Amino acid sequence: MKKVLIILGVVVVILIAAIIILPIIFKDDVRKAIDDSMAESIDANVYYDIDGFSLSLIKNFPDVTVSMSDFGIVGKGAFEQDTLVGVNNFLVTVDLMSVISGDQIIIEEIALDQPKIMVKVLPDGTANYDIAKSTEEESVEENIDTSSEGNVSIGINKWSITNASLKYLDQSLNFYTTLIGLNHEGSGDFNLDVFDMSTNTTVDAASLGFEGVEYVSNKTLDLAVILNMDLGQMKFTFKENRIAVNQFAMNIDGFVSMPGDDIEMDINFGGSDISLTSILSLIPGVYQEYLDGVDASGNIGFNGYVKGTFNETSMPAIAANLSIDDGGVKYADFNIPIENINLKSSFDYPSADLSETSFNIDNFSMLVDGESVSSYLKFKNLENYQWDFGFEGNADLEKITKVVPLEGVTLMGKINAKLKSSGMMSEIEAGRYENLPTSGNLSINDFLFRSADLPQGFEISKANLSFNPSEISLSEFSAKSGNSDFSLTGKVTNFLAFALSENGVLAGSLDFSSSLIDLDELMPEESLEEEETTDEPLEVVRIPENIDFTLASSIDKIAYSNMPITDFKGKIVIRDGAILLEKNTFSMLDGNFEMTGSYVTKDLDQPKYDLGFKIQGLSIASAFNTFETVRNYVPIAEQVTGKFSADFSTEGLLGDDMMPLMDEIYLQGLVNIAQASLEKGQFVQKLSAVTSLKPGAKSADGEADPISLKDVLIQTEIKDGRLFIEPFELNVGGQNALVGGNNTLDGQLDYSMLLKDIPTGQIGNALNSALSSLTGGKKLVSDKINLNLGIGGTYDDVAVKLLGTSDASGGKSTSATESFKQELTSKVDGEKEKAEAELVAKKEEQRQKIMSEAQTKAEQIRSQGKASAEKIRQEGYAAADKVLAEAGSNPIKKKVAEETAKKLRSEADKKANAVEAEANQKADQLISEAQDKASKI
Repeated sequence: MKKVLIILGVVVVILIAAIIILPIIFKDDVRKAIDDSMAESIDANVYYDIDGFSLSLIKNFPDVTVSMSDFGIVGKGAFEQDTLVGVNNFLVTVDLMSVISGDQIIIEEIALDQPKIMVKVLPDGTANYDIAKSTEEESVEENIDTSSEGNVSIGINKWSITNASLKYLDQSLNFYTTLIGLNHEGSGDFNLDVFDMSTNTTVDAASLGFEGVEYVSNKTLDLAVILNMDLGQMKFTFKENRIAVNQFAMNIDGFVSMPGDDIEMDINFGGSDISLTSILSLIPGVYQEYLDGVDASGNIGFNGYVKGTFNETSMPAIAANLSIDDGGVKYADFNIPIENINLKSSFDYPSADLSETSFNIDNFSMLVDGESVSSYLKFKNLENYQWDFGFEGNADLEKITKVVPLEGVTLMGKINAKLKSSGMMSEIEAGRYENLPTSGNLSINDFLFRSADLPQGFEISKANLSFNPSEISLSEFSAKSGNSDFSLTGKVTNFLAFALSENGVLAGSLDFSSSLIDLDELMPEESLEEEETTDEPLEVVRIPENIDFTLASSIDKIAYSNMPITDFKGKIVIRDGAILLEKNTFSMLDGNFEMTGSYVTKDLDQPKYDLGFKIQGLSIASAFNTFETVRNYVPIAEQVTGKFSADFSTEGLLGDDMMPLMDEIYLQGLVNIAQASLEKGQFVQKLSAVTSLKPGAKSADGEADPISLKDVLIQTEIKDGRLFIEPFELNVGGQNALVGGNNTLDGQLDYSMLLKDIPTGQIGNALNSALSSLTGGKKLVSDKINLNLGIGGTYDDVAVKLLGTSDASGGKSTSATESFKQELTSKVDGEKEKAEAELVAKKEEQRQKIMSEAQTKAEQIRSQGKASAEKIRQEGYAAADKVLAEAGSNPIKKKVAEETAKKLRSEADKKANAVEAEANQKADQLISEAQDKASKI
């Protein structure tokens, strides 16, 4: 007996020693097997604490427990800074005997402690979870006969996740969601064919956002579900469950069965102790602040079902109902109750036939501080949408702003609306809008809006509009903003086609009137100064092509800076992507204006204008101070006194800053100067110094002979960046003169002047000496002469030069004048042709430069793409060769290696071709864009 006890003791000691020693002996082998498996299957950097890796038979004897601490997976390439998964502790417990038998491996428990998961998708769709390596070996091995091997199944009895956090960021969709404080546990005996699986899940804070708006903020989730699992029949039955989002909870009863390819469902769901407060708890997070201090009451009904078969030809029937009875909402800070909230709605999807689908709000009504609001909607037939909608209600904006405060904004007014509409989509598609019964009216009274940007406020004393299927009628609209007043009446037509179809054109005819539009108040000087100093230029204003509006305006006065406009009358037409001006007349700067023309933005890169205008009695100096074209092309106008009339037409292009491109302006017309004079300035001084005429009319201060114009008609043209002046008559120091020529935008002058019929007795000594040098020392014998002058230099540094003389005695003056005029006209025409040729050459040079630069860059892109493609091929083929070399002579490994090498080469060729094709596409696009840009020069 003693020997038996000794033997048993030794066996026990050996077993205990084995339990302790065996995991230590095989720990490194198990860890290496895990490392090798992860290296073969995961294309990412995997890390864990080596010292925290353990293999134990004691912890859960007689089961084997493998645990890791500080485990994580980090991506490569674009994701090398992102941790996909990080786990504080990862534990797996396996039934030892199931491993030994090999028929069925039973996992007793899987536990993750404090896992942190970050899923990220880049704008191009690349995801950090795409880390699985291609497994060509699997596809080959599947073809290897494994009939001799036994089937191995795996069962899991218990699993848990503790204090997890999950973040999903999809930059391609501008979408994100986060789950903080996720705890989940589940259990079930998967060794059985029929068993109950029990799961419990809670989330402390769930958030969801899309397109920059957070729709769900820090909502709690609580899911407790017991499913009866019949794995033999693949039938899953809900037994006990509760699913809650914040305070909104519901239960599910029924089953889901998948005996074959079809999915059979018979599920009923409904609310569990829900109220209006439960509904409000689901309000998107972006609006959550408005619900602070809100007390809600009312009975809620919510239920529905999903019943039927899901397969390629059928869908289960789905129905849901939501109702609110005698609901109410009260705000702690504001005595504005919302009472008698009643809602009855339903959704019905009886089959896969979309024409049978319907959604109805049979009734929605409530009282907002005694104001009634009611609505209904009946919507059915997703094949040919049919609707019946109605709304009626009143709104007091001042009360609404107390509930939803608008910081720094005053908003008041009462709105009354009534609307009914019904019809079907087929009528819209056919354009039969008259078959869509639509009617309603909207009235606004005592409206006021005031903010920091609009301190004077905007008031609508009264506005009334009504509508039917064909038009919206604005019968009254009276408004004020500070000193400005507005009155508007008219009609808008085709609004249904505009709202419901892609090609609908919104048309309208409105009458606008005002006694005063104070632009100085609406656009204060401070704002204009801020706009001028900002780094952001103005942008081209695009005129919609689906708008056809006529605005007939009558404005008594427009106050704007130092040039008030009065008696404005005319029509502005918005049509086909353009603004058209139809005979708009007004008075400004003591002159009368009439304007016609257009502003066209069909080509947004080169918006065009085409204007015609007539001017009567405008001050020349005022024109300089007001109009940029005058300042740029005729800066001498600043020193000219007098008035002029004009009849001009002009066209050109606008830049990105909405300002005219000066070298693209084309202008032609007539300027009629009744009376004007130039008494001071560098030009007068230089001309007086050269001519040195002794007698003649002096200026008021006696400094120089004045230049005067009376009843002069001047023909002008701006073309190719130059101002051309046809020869015209004027008076210089009491003498008749003829002048003409051109100047550039930067002020370069090229003019000729003929001083006519000058008595030789008036010629001073200095001029006489100059003439003697021109005549070779001969004295002038004629009693009258003509002086031929050249005017060059710039406006800032005028150069006047005596070019020659001609005999003006004995009736010779007229022929000399005509000859000079013809010569000058021919010179001006020649300069026009020269300027045009220079501009054409300049533009051609610009086009060639654009194309040359684009072609050089395109070749670089193609070359880089070709080099990158070749590198990809070389790396892929080298990897294939390496796989083949490592396979050795083993037939199975060799076969697998050949398949793998084939795929590696194929993938390398595919990627290389894609890279090269992308480079060629970018190069072609660059050339195309350059051609388009060059064609617009």
